[in-house]
Parts: sequence; C-alpha cells; structure tokens
Amino acid sequence: MTTAEAARLLLGWDELLLLTHVRPDGDTVGSAAALCQALRDRGKTAYLLPNPELTATYAPYATPYAAPEGFVPRHVVSVDIAALSLLPENARPYQDRIDLAIDHHPSQEFFARETCLEAGSAACGEIVYNIITLMTPLTPEIALPLYVAVSTDTGCFAYANTTAQTHAVAAALLRTGIDY
Repeated sequence: MTTAEAARLLLGWDELLLLTHVRPDGDTVGSAAALCQALRDRGKTAYLLPNPELTATYAPYATPYAAPEGFVPRHVVSVDIAALSLLPENARPYQDRIDLAIDHHPSQEFFARETCLEAGSAACGEIVYNIITLMTPLTPEIALPLYVAVSTDTGCFAYANTTAQTHAVAAALLRTGIDY
C-alpha cells in the first residue's frame, strides 16, 4: 500500500494503538510519537503501547503518548516492525490484530492486514513523514520526534542508507523551527 493509501486509511480510523519494537530505538519511538501526535491533531484518539524496554534517551518522546491502563483500541498499527518476533511481550496480545504495518525493512514479514512498506527509505521516519504530510500540517511537535527517527537510523546522516530524500525530509523538519 502507498503512503497516500495509508494516510486515507488512518484518517478513517479512530481509537488507535501504536506499537514499537523490542529494544526501541529512535526510529520506532520517534515515528510512532510523531504519528500519534498527527492523529491527535486530526481529532483521533491515539496512544502508544508503553514499551517496557524504553530507555531514558527516548522516554521523553514516548511517555506523553502512553496508553492509559484499560485502553481498548479499535485499530492497531505497528511502526518500524519487520516481524512479529520483534514485538515486546506486552504487545503479544495484539499480534493477530495489527491492521497496518508501516515499515522500511526489506525483511518485512507482512503480518498485518495492510502494509505500507518502502524498503528504499533510510528510516521509517521518512515514510511516516510522507503519511503525516498527507494528513495534517507539519508542526514542531510532530517534527521533533520525526527528526529523532530519521537522524538516528541514518547515524546522523553518515550511514550509506542516507539519500537526497533523507536530507529533504530533514530539511523540512528543521524548517518547523525545532531545536535539534
């Protein structure tokens, strides 16, 4: 599915739970946090499933979006997760309920009902950026976690996966005035 199709799908849903992977890095956390904020900006109820392995480095991006105890989602979205084996233990109850997987890994196992895969993207944050810009205006609250996503998965733009598109996304994020 394309990013435009994913955006349309997300805009039609409410009461969403976003999943991040085990040993969460900046890409999974930043992408999920930015998507959560974008969905909220569109009036949706959206949360991140608290990840028990979240480190102090990424906690500031995820904690404001943590699902309250007892939240029952209508839709579940995985972000930057290529295989069900990468789900944290507390996400296992949702493994058969994942409606949409957004990912950039060529090893994607297509476990969700729908998958938005762009294996040529350096970071899942690039894909999420494209989805978000089709849904709502880019704000600093969305841009900062996306910048974390893109910059960390590219080794601060030093890894070989960095492309001109990666830099274009980073430039658009910086134009929002974020303190990078």
